[in-house]
Amino acid sequence: MVRLRLMRLGRQHRPFYRLNAIDQRTRRNGKVIEPLGWYNPMAPQGEQELELKVDRIQYWLSKGAQPSETVRDILAKNDVLSDKAKAEWEADREVARKRVTAKKAGERADAAVAELAKFGEDADIDVAPFEATAKEAQSEAKAAVSGGKPDVAEAAAGKAEQALADAKKADETAKAKKAAEEAAAAEAAAAESSGEGGEEASE
Repeated sequence: MVRLRLMRLGRQHRPFYRLNAIDQRTRRNGKVIEPLGWYNPMAPQGEQELELKVDRIQYWLSKGAQPSETVRDILAKNDVLSDKAKAEWEADREVARKRVTAKKAGERADAAVAELAKFGEDADIDVAPFEATAKEAQSEAKAAVSGGKPDVAEAAAGKAEQALADAKKADETAKAKKAAEEAAAAEAAAAESSGEGGEEASE
């Protein structure tokens, strides 16, 4: 099968690419079947950045040649693909965007689980129930990332973050209760001590 892909040339930090038709079994910089254009991402402002032999590219595409993902993006953005191929590209791009959004939500779920585990080391409460909820949400987020479902991933991330917030609130309540009990105990001890002192003075 023929592939349409870029061959990197140029100097270090100054890349220059040639677009070629090449046999897929050939190594990346191997023998070229036909040069089809070039791409210079470092072109100075105002100078030509891209040149495509549109008719030859369309010829190879009509013969079943497969563009690399990068080349496919270039061809789609420059209206070289057929309407059907461009529609497929747009659909794939939408799926990719959804996966990126879902991945970010998944990272939020991961962060909530990690923070909850660390928080549990110094908490006055048992965080196990909250960790179970967060880890369940983490699994849901991972599944949503694989399926490209950002809404589900966002909901799962929110669930994990809520578990963390609930754990912190429960710990604050437990700490406040413990402090109040300790204060009451200290007050009672002081009162008892004061009472004993008064009895000794009266004797």
